[in-house]
Amino acid sequence: MTPADAAELLTLAAAFDRRTVGESDARAWAAALNAMPLDDDARAAVARHYADTDAWLTPAHVRQQRAKIRAARIAAANVYYRGNPDETGLESIVNRRALERAVADGRIGPQSTTQAVGLAPGNAPRELTGGPAPEVAKRIAAVGSKIPDEAAELLAPTRRVRAERESLARFGQPDPLDVPCPWEACRANTGDPCTDRHRRQRAPHPSRLDAATAHRHAQETAA
Repeated sequence: MTPADAAELLTLAAAFDRRTVGESDARAWAAALNAMPLDDDARAAVARHYADTDAWLTPAHVRQQRAKIRAARIAAANVYYRGNPDETGLESIVNRRALERAVADGRIGPQSTTQAVGLAPGNAPRELTGGPAPEVAKRIAAVGSKIPDEAAELLAPTRRVRAERESLARFGQPDPLDVPCPWEACRANTGDPCTDRHRRQRAPHPSRLDAATAHRHAQETAA
């Protein structure tokens, strides 16, 4: 989080507690929240804090409330990573983290336990089908890669967007980057992440999630 981001968050807090916001405040909060992005969850954390208490908001409160928001999504989604017997330990870690991050970001919605373990109609787990379905392999390939597979494996921890898209493909979930963002203030092209009004990358906009879900449903219906 930059001082400008922190200033925006502090301005939101001021709407609740009437605090004054200065440059030194923004810099101090940016230092305390340096690893946290200014996203919708961070903003919601401020409102959630003041919905629960009248205690003066601190950076620690924002971290705690944001973590609760994201943990609640993971709990509701029944995250279950089946894994792949052919993947390396590094690939397993990257794919598991990518799946959990996608859930925490809200890109994978709540699902039943049977859906989570792949026993929902038309969604047989990999272990029962003898390998990833052809359409899954096709979706993963469509993500695209311009570097050798060996290099991709080594760089996986730093290639977050690709790892998340591959995880969504493996689990048959809608991929927001498969469609352009319809939100007028963003209009990100297919394959490009959404951005905020300052052109900084952010989680996909809700309208893009809806469009990706409809796109995925259309693909499944046509298959």
